[in-house]
Amino acid sequence: MSARLLRVLAGALVLGSAVHAAGHAAPTARLTGVATKTEGAGTTVVIETSEPVAYVAAQPDPLTLLVDLRDVSPAGVRPDRPSGAVADVRIEPETGEDGTAVARVRMLLSRPLTPVVRSRRNAVVVEFGAGAAGGERASAVPAAEPAAPPRPSPGSALTRVETAAVPDGTRVTFTGPGSWRAGTIESARDLPPRLVVDFPDLRSTLPAVTPVGLGPVDRIRVGVNRVDPLVTRAVIDLTCPVTHRVEPLENGVAIVLSQAAPARPRTPETASEPRLDPAPGPAGGAPPPGPVPVVVAAAASQAAPGPASPVPDVSGAEARPARQPAAGQAVLAQKPAAPAAPEGEKQYTGHLVTFDFFQADLRSVLRTFSEISGLNIVIDPNVPAAMVDVSLKEVPWDQALEVILRSHQLGYVLENNVVRIAPLKVLAQEETERQKLAEAQSMSGQLKVLTKTLSYAKAAVVAKLLKDTRVISNRGTAIVDDRTNTLIINDLPEALAQCEDLITKLDRSEPQVEIEARIVQTTTTAARAIGVQWGVNGRMASALANTAPVTFPAQSSVSGRTASQQGNATLGESSFTPTAVHLPATGATSALGISMGSLTGSFNLDVALSALEEKGQGKILSQPRVMMQNNFEAEMTQGVQIPIQTSANNTVTVTFKDAALTLKVRPQITASDTVMMSISLENASPDYSRSVNGIPPIDTQRAITQVLVNDNETMVIGGIMKSEETSMRDGVPGLSRIPLLRWLFRRDSMSADQRELLIFITPRIRR
Repeated sequence: MSARLLRVLAGALVLGSAVHAAGHAAPTARLTGVATKTEGAGTTVVIETSEPVAYVAAQPDPLTLLVDLRDVSPAGVRPDRPSGAVADVRIEPETGEDGTAVARVRMLLSRPLTPVVRSRRNAVVVEFGAGAAGGERASAVPAAEPAAPPRPSPGSALTRVETAAVPDGTRVTFTGPGSWRAGTIESARDLPPRLVVDFPDLRSTLPAVTPVGLGPVDRIRVGVNRVDPLVTRAVIDLTCPVTHRVEPLENGVAIVLSQAAPARPRTPETASEPRLDPAPGPAGGAPPPGPVPVVVAAAASQAAPGPASPVPDVSGAEARPARQPAAGQAVLAQKPAAPAAPEGEKQYTGHLVTFDFFQADLRSVLRTFSEISGLNIVIDPNVPAAMVDVSLKEVPWDQALEVILRSHQLGYVLENNVVRIAPLKVLAQEETERQKLAEAQSMSGQLKVLTKTLSYAKAAVVAKLLKDTRVISNRGTAIVDDRTNTLIINDLPEALAQCEDLITKLDRSEPQVEIEARIVQTTTTAARAIGVQWGVNGRMASALANTAPVTFPAQSSVSGRTASQQGNATLGESSFTPTAVHLPATGATSALGISMGSLTGSFNLDVALSALEEKGQGKILSQPRVMMQNNFEAEMTQGVQIPIQTSANNTVTVTFKDAALTLKVRPQITASDTVMMSISLENASPDYSRSVNGIPPIDTQRAITQVLVNDNETMVIGGIMKSEETSMRDGVPGLSRIPLLRWLFRRDSMSADQRELLIFITPRIRR
């Protein structure tokens, strides 16, 4: 039995070894060399690998720099001899949290320096001194480690923060029960200006954000790192750079802030979404355990525009510890936030980062964002296993997160400083269920009755509006009593409150508008005419003793009269022949006639001159006026109806046609006390001078328009002018062209007719 048990245990050990070997494959890349080169004041360390790899650079203390290469085997590589700022270089094989092989390059520095780390194909380049952005520290001697503050007494807590103006600036006081001190107090090295205060091993009961607005202090934010070690961090957001002075208290600390430079407007970054500093690190200013991402100073570049991300910018005075990146290459270079995008485009406020992932696990990449941003990220179990291939250079981290999520059909929900990442379908389903739950909760109340008697609005119209706008819930009903104009609503209390508020806004008196229209029609006429008539009568006859000396023609006569009777009246002779020249002035009001003849009546001559000149002026003024309520149409008509008789199939039918002055107007009072009017104005009158079968035509002037007029202001909305001139000349052919005498054989006439119509409108608001 014991032998059988040993065989089973041996098999399990072999199987476990095989599973462990399968779970942790051999490194895919090799470390090929570490070279150090010094030129002038700068020192460069080049770490070469057989292929591009992921790395994390961290500086746990000012004299140590760690570069961890993921999935890389050291393979017995020895570094070159150190020089310049690098005192020593060591290669240490390590194992990551997931069991992946890590090659760690540890560099010991001869003096405190801030390095610049960048990738170049199959190499990681680390620059110190002249080439580094941070530059050399002021002192070449390592600074002494700060003394750790005393641990707070049991029961200590940060419970109160106060701000007050003092003669030399603004005083911020943190107090609470127990005996404790602040661990570190330092100004943030990037924008916006802020002061970061850490309280190690101290709990807090203060709210997350305390608005201040006093002096240079904008607000105070407090966060607690509840994991080991316990640290409370207070961030004092400032409107301008300041200098500070610390005054220890028995149960707290006071910080006096003095303005160091003239106040400047807050940048677009500070005026946007509130910024949250990451969870604080360990107390006492000591470096946190594990590698810390290196902050590389460089100029900010323009970020790609896009819609604003709801994920807040979580940039603080210190960065949180970073874990190992996923497989592939990930270069994380934190830089100042990008400039604001143009107005109307999406703005991102995160620090600029550079990513280069190749076949990296999606979940590991998303966890990397937690280290960069300081947010608490929760990945939904429904997020599928996928690989990430992305290369981004100097883009805001929140934009990079959105791009990666969009490419995998993922979304996120932000709750305070916790970001939950899940597939879009899952988030949509949750939102639907949340809406159903909210709707069910809102519908689970007891119905109540609201009775409202309306004074100005129609109850039926208001009831329809309440239903159309969905103010009444699905369980509610609205009944109208037309006799009393009362609205009866049976609904939930929340819906009744909304209905009552809307009814109060709708049931109110409206101002009235008085519309006055003036129609002015003027007529001017002129006519002038002059005419002539000639009559002649001559005879040769034996009775008159004036026969011709020849036999034929012994007698003859020529006649053409002007008067009704022409000739010698004393002899009793007359003639009724037509007038020789008959060109009288039409409708002449004056005339002059001359008649001459011989005693025997053998020759008679008649002349008649007629002339006409007339002028006329007419003016017709129509002034309709009507009063109406706002947004209601009014109509006013004045005139006659003309009967028109028609006969068909032995049936006589009489219809009536309006010939009247009609005014239709609908006013609308605007918020600026102007009146917008839709106007239809018609002026129709019968013209009996041109009647046909006793039925006169209708002379019509009409104007249909929409205008905007100030209160009590007159506007001309239409005008018609008609001018007609006529000139005529009649004459005797040939004779009317004889110089000097042509006026005796022609008739001249001239007429002019001018008509003008103007329409004026004047609104007056009557409240």
